[in-house]
Amino acid sequence: MSDEEVLYQSPMLYRMIREGSGGLVIEVVVGGFAMTTVRVRLDAAESDAYAREGRAYSDRLAKAITARPAYDGRAYEVPE
Repeated sequence: MSDEEVLYQSPMLYRMIREGSGGLVIEVVVGGFAMTTVRVRLDAAESDAYAREGRAYSDRLAKAITARPAYDGRAYEVPE
């Protein structure tokens, strides 16, 4: 059983997840021909922005990750 809670599942192919530790993670489907899923753990400023703006912020963040899947080296593959 996972200790994660899905907070939001977007039709834009991303999910906002609260980890068991309380931290937030965004999981985004990226790629073109070869699709993959990456996760980025939100930092304090990003978590605050999500708390203030909700889906509007997570939509923008998902678009930024889609445009740059490595997301400045912060992205990691989804654990199985």
